Amino acid sequence: MLLENTSFHGCRILEVKEEASSQVVDILLDSPGSPETEIFEKQTLRLKDVIIYIKKEVPFSGNPIIERIKVLNSPKHTYKAFSGPICTSKYKIEIVTNAGSRFLEFADCELM
Repeated sequence: MLLENTSFHGCRILEVKEEASSQVVDILLDSPGSPETEIFEKQTLRLKDVIIYIKKEVPFSGNPIIERIKVLNSPKHTYKAFSGPICTSKYKIEIVTNAGSRFLEFADCELM
């Protein structure tokens, strides 16, 4: 999975957008480039079919910085789709920041 093979350490979370109708969460990141250049580039981490998004962070001045993203193996939530079978989210992660944690359950993700 993308989140296991990509380092997000040092990325600043600039903005989080939720598109409720399609269950998409976009996390706009300011990602550090190479240490030599110290240039940051904006990237979007798009999480699809999100059923859980919980933010547990203290009030914070500035943008939270990601320390690590942990893929969790604990039980995931199940739900019944309106016109389909009972489903379980495929992935469960914890985004650990310098302000606290964010927990998400989703089906797929991409880095844009």
